[in-house]
Amino acid sequence: MKKAICVLQSNGIFYGNVIFSQCCKKHEMKILFSLQHFPANETHAIHIHEFGDTTDGCKSLGPHYNPHGTTHGTIFIKDMARHAGDLINNFTTDKDGKFTFEYTDDLPTLYGEDSILGRSIVIHKGEDDLGLGKGKMREESLKTGNAGERIVCGVIGLMGGGHIPHV
Repeated sequence: MKKAICVLQSNGIFYGNVIFSQCCKKHEMKILFSLQHFPANETHAIHIHEFGDTTDGCKSLGPHYNPHGTTHGTIFIKDMARHAGDLINNFTTDKDGKFTFEYTDDLPTLYGEDSILGRSIVIHKGEDDLGLGKGKMREESLKTGNAGERIVCGVIGLMGGGHIPHV
């Protein structure tokens, strides 16, 4: 069993974490989101990005993690292509600015050359259009979901047995 964690922080504020666990390469990964300190009832995009390089903050984390060279999409539309980094695409906070959610995903992995270890998670200011953008928005939609500015990020690393901060 491998476990990984991404602690999300910006300007000294703890925004929560995302915990990944997977028993072996051929099994689905369990992903737990535990987020806080966002405006109430607001929706934001969330994705895994290519790099764990924070030398220029969230800007230097590269594009969405896409080891299979597919277009941007969502797990919620059956048979739609998607990046391994698309996760749940969006989250909406509750009245207290919190979001907690757990699901399983068969695309990202903690094993082998396609591992998400050392990559990053980015929370965007806007909402992900799930690769469904039209007209002028279509090209960018198929890459990023038109999610907008990067506001919070963190690097995905192996998880030890220490204390896990919870929301």
